Amino acid sequence: MQDRGRVPLRFALVAATVLLALWLLRQALAPFFVAMVLAYLLGPLVDRLEGRIGRPWSVIAVLIGFVASAAGLLMLLLPWLGDQGQRLVASLPRWKQALDMRLLPWLQAHPVWQARLERGLETLDPVLLFQGLRATGGGVLGCFLDLLSLILVPLILYYLLLEGPSLVDTARDLAPPRHRERLDRMASAIHQRLGGYIRGQAAVAATMGLLQGLAFTILGVPYAWLLGLVAGISNVVPYSPYLTALPPALLLAYLDGGRGGHLLAIAAVFIAVQKVESFYFTPVWVGRASRLHPLEVLLALTAFGFWFGVLGLVFAVPLAVVLKVVLEEVLADYKAHPWFGDAA
Repeated sequence: MQDRGRVPLRFALVAATVLLALWLLRQALAPFFVAMVLAYLLGPLVDRLEGRIGRPWSVIAVLIGFVASAAGLLMLLLPWLGDQGQRLVASLPRWKQALDMRLLPWLQAHPVWQARLERGLETLDPVLLFQGLRATGGGVLGCFLDLLSLILVPLILYYLLLEGPSLVDTARDLAPPRHRERLDRMASAIHQRLGGYIRGQAAVAATMGLLQGLAFTILGVPYAWLLGLVAGISNVVPYSPYLTALPPALLLAYLDGGRGGHLLAIAAVFIAVQKVESFYFTPVWVGRASRLHPLEVLLALTAFGFWFGVLGLVFAVPLAVVLKVVLEEVLADYKAHPWFGDAA
């Protein structure tokens, strides 16, 4: 008699092959990941409208509203970003002069560091630098292909919103009937936590962009709202604004004539706003939904970032949510096992 508790080898091989294919095609599946994130954001609105106008029309209405809102936002942002870029390029000669005026006296007073800097600039090979950028970023052609693949996002999003429940039912039918109750419980927990995390993270990113932009504006940092936008977007990866927004803000303020006290004030206010996010926004808007401890978030960022690079940092917390739900089920089995009990 065949052991029903053991997965047949051929089924395990098929599952391993599917996982391997997903790993090898992870870059090509980027539009599906983006569409899934948007489906979690727009899904509740579709569910609310479904009872009034039916699911197909509710999906169409939500997508039209989303596309119109995104197009309006781009129409506002693109001219502003273009103006910011032109101003930034025009300011480069002035900042170079300011940097020379501040850095040259210090280098002249420290000839050892001046010699090291000169040797470093002499050994810098633009060809090797370009090759390194191509290796890390995939090159200009790779970025262009990635942008083309994003065109598929609206189409994928439409089918996810329209046929999402039926896709879930189809996947459920593939599970053995004796395991469906547990899988339903795990899928429901993952769905609720992921949805709460994604919606909460989007709200936190928008709020942090506004707060950091306002703080930079009050402190007189050049390109304050551009840096605030960078801080908000990079907040999707926890703790990354300390690397993506704070150093450029300090550098721009320094080149604009900022002194030690002004730079310390910028750093202090930036850290204070980030602490508000860490102690209130993320725990209340994201933490309660994902049910992840800060140490679990740090562990997920470290592990998945080491394994999968930038893509791992972006999806570290969602993957940690899935793993925690699975781990909770395993722990429940462990505690229910007779070996765990008090009886000998």
